[in-house]
Amino acid sequence: MNLKIDYNEKDYNIEDIYNSVEAVSNLSDEDKIKFLNKVFGYNNIHFINHPYLVNYYPLTNGPEKTGEIQIAQYITEIFNLEKNNRWCQFIGDKQTKNLVEKILLESIEQLPTTKNKNPFKSILRDEFKEKNDDLNYLLKHKEFALKNIDKFFAFYYFQHIIQTILNLNNTGNLINGTRIYPLYFTLETEKLTSSRKTNINGYNQIAALKNYTLVNDNLLGYLNDMINIINNDTKFYTLTELLNLPFNQRLELNKELKIVLNKYKCINMKDEELSEDLLTNIEIFKKWLSEDLAKETVYRYHLSVEDIGNYMFLKNRGSLGKTLTLKKEMLILLTAIIVKEEKMLIKDVFIEFEKRGVFFDRYTREEVASFYEKMNILDKKSDSGDVKYVKSVL
Repeated sequence: MNLKIDYNEKDYNIEDIYNSVEAVSNLSDEDKIKFLNKVFGYNNIHFINHPYLVNYYPLTNGPEKTGEIQIAQYITEIFNLEKNNRWCQFIGDKQTKNLVEKILLESIEQLPTTKNKNPFKSILRDEFKEKNDDLNYLLKHKEFALKNIDKFFAFYYFQHIIQTILNLNNTGNLINGTRIYPLYFTLETEKLTSSRKTNINGYNQIAALKNYTLVNDNLLGYLNDMINIINNDTKFYTLTELLNLPFNQRLELNKELKIVLNKYKCINMKDEELSEDLLTNIEIFKKWLSEDLAKETVYRYHLSVEDIGNYMFLKNRGSLGKTLTLKKEMLILLTAIIVKEEKMLIKDVFIEFEKRGVFFDRYTREEVASFYEKMNILDKKSDSGDVKYVKSVL
């Protein structure tokens, strides 16, 4: 919709409400404004549950504001929200169901429009194909969407981040494209042992790459600087695209990379011999960057990933460290968008979770089935209970 993204309280203009609402009894104008601010004020938007007000949700006052805007831009990019008609209809909907909504939506000034340049691109291509269908289904159920839209976007944002970290670190595999790497989640209420898959193939895989998260990001940036000069363009190239360039362009990129690495080698006294192979030289560059980037900067960069996880997806398990975890509300949301309208075999539900990057071991699957039974959405179709369907949540 190209609305202003760096907005603040000044953009939330409700002067018309102050002017049109008459005070009762002996209420002074000052007291009237105080009362109206309690109902309609900028910091109380969340209490008025209406899709149009999503456009005005307050940003943090402070350094976190920049991060919030960047996350919103990244989400806009991966969902292509500006071209999603259902999303635009949802946040542009001014229909009201009570007097408070009617007064506010008839009085509030629309945010200024501007052409926003989105600086973000995702390296993931064919992964999370279901995300747009999931979003469209969620938006069909307005009340449920308003309660869960933050969780929905948080889930897909976190999944994109951790899968990007894993893909970028497996440079050699990227010649064949990106993939979803299995990461095992548990439920918040589960008790864990060290032998569980969530400890072997869970958040520990992400934590183990903390020294490479910034390295891989910088590496891709440097390679893009080189290929942009060679091709005289400003396009963003993924590593998959770089490794699959036409033969002559790969030779040219490797030649340019070797010039840079030879200078780097002399300045920083490195021992490795350079190669005639592009991928080998990329791996050498990655190794050198990991040795030379300031440790504090590397740590802070990865900490931002952990901060995102701590918001909704990580639980500290004492000596086991942090594990990928689904809270009850998130499990309900994901089940709703997976099953949609028609009941689904529970084994197929688990397959759909995996398509969205959420893997469960057999113990967690049993816990999930038990949770569905308590919710009364598990339908057993045989005496033995071997055939189980999950019913629609909504």
